[in-house]
Amino acid sequence: MCIHPGLNKALISLILLLSLIHPDRSLAEGKVSFCAVGDILLDRGVRKMIEKNGVDYPFERTAKYIHSHDLAFCNLECPISDKGSPVSKIYTFRGDRAFVEGLKRSGFNIFCLANNHTLDYGREALLETKEILQENGFYTVGVGKNQIEASKGRIIEIKGVTFAFLAYVTMPLEGIAYTEDLPVPAQADIEEILQEIRRMRGLVDFVIASFHWGVESSPFPSEKQKEYAHLAIDNGADLVIGHHPHVIQGIERYKGKFIIYSLGNFIFDQKNREGRETFIFGCSFGGKKILSPYVIPVMIEECQPRLAFGRDYKRIEI
Repeated sequence: MCIHPGLNKALISLILLLSLIHPDRSLAEGKVSFCAVGDILLDRGVRKMIEKNGVDYPFERTAKYIHSHDLAFCNLECPISDKGSPVSKIYTFRGDRAFVEGLKRSGFNIFCLANNHTLDYGREALLETKEILQENGFYTVGVGKNQIEASKGRIIEIKGVTFAFLAYVTMPLEGIAYTEDLPVPAQADIEEILQEIRRMRGLVDFVIASFHWGVESSPFPSEKQKEYAHLAIDNGADLVIGHHPHVIQGIERYKGKFIIYSLGNFIFDQKNREGRETFIFGCSFGGKKILSPYVIPVMIEECQPRLAFGRDYKRIEI
């Protein structure tokens, strides 16, 4: 894998310096600054570190940088709820309701809930997660009281610029029956997804499509991922964001738009190096264009992401 032309790794030091000097300003004044990361888990090993060090611990080394953006996107890989019981599957995750206090200071404001763990504690916990996040001022995308609601794009306006965020999980869910009429993450088929992208294209300035897809631990996107990503852009998406494999899968520039096939983990407890290497994707939106796209390599240590420097910086390939 490599950094694609247009994602200038050499700019990272300057961008980082500016963000630390002016942490409360947009990276591009007069435009909308945006960043995205991969999976955030608040259970298992991460839970132990939170219980030991407090709810802010996972975000302490990146919050200042994330806060410097107008919009900051992540995939929340578990419900946060005190309700429900674990469904019948090997891995079930749930963060405590109180963990939202850490999220409030994390810098993120858009939470994708369309993934294969969001129903780990049932539909009641899923709905409470959405309610908790929205009550605390966050945007949620990719879930709803039924499949129709879950699959709709979420429109956000900031600084006079409008965005539609869409999110879908592309694999079957373990331990729970699929239904269209009960609370679910979005699982629309590709034709329905493209129809919604086209609908949103006519309503907003920018369309961002998120997919929970691919093969876990695979460093390369599947042919299905490539097909879906290209179709999404062909039908009006400006940016495609992927997660689920828990490793980096690289970036493609397609028809002038960007596809991030997998951002990897961001806050997670995996011990292998590939599972601890990740990155932040960032850009600005303005003038109907994606401006100044860049990546920032990140290492996860003891369930806590930090900006990568030195040898780690050189080794992470995006």
